[in-house]
Amino acid sequence: MKLYGGFGSPFTRRVGTTLLLYKLKHEHVVLRGNVPEELEQLKKFNPLARIPALETEEGIALVDSVTILDYLDQQVETDILLTPQKGIERTKILNLMGIAAGAAEKSVSCYYEEGINAKRPADKVHRPWVDKMYEQTKDGIEAIEKLVVGPWIMGDDLTQADVSVVCFWDFIKKHRPKSAPEINCPQIEKISEMANLKPEFSATSPDK
Repeated sequence: MKLYGGFGSPFTRRVGTTLLLYKLKHEHVVLRGNVPEELEQLKKFNPLARIPALETEEGIALVDSVTILDYLDQQVETDILLTPQKGIERTKILNLMGIAAGAAEKSVSCYYEEGINAKRPADKVHRPWVDKMYEQTKDGIEAIEKLVVGPWIMGDDLTQADVSVVCFWDFIKKHRPKSAPEINCPQIEKISEMANLKPEFSATSPDK
């Protein structure tokens, strides 16, 4: 398998971390959707030129991290699945992943609006829209915070909810350093610290 994308993307990072946790053999090809010269190569695997993309052993190009994670779940034994195949726990994990992904998407939108790679001049930024995105990011993360059981989000075991939330929270902290402290989520921060001590998370650190 080949994973295309950079770990600066929280969506690529959660796929990369899952590949490592599942101990699935793969090659990581760094392609970034915001680098013009890399877009054409990325389009070979994703017509939308978005990351992540995964090329399977069968030569199938999968796009969107949710689709890729579902595929990876089918490549391992059920006793190590990060997302159960069925049951209420699966429903809860998928719901947490959805909230976290929504919050991350809001933060990514702000990043492109006024971050390092912003395409819009500072005087053209629509501040009410950006502030609304920040508010929705904060609301999403704090909603997850209230659902943390401990020591991991769902209890004693690491799940895909932890992988996704940690990847998304680390992105928010890195790219929204001024607004992140306003988000009240001490339990999520503790989970992030625990997770990043694991080699599978440190190997996909967005700082690398």
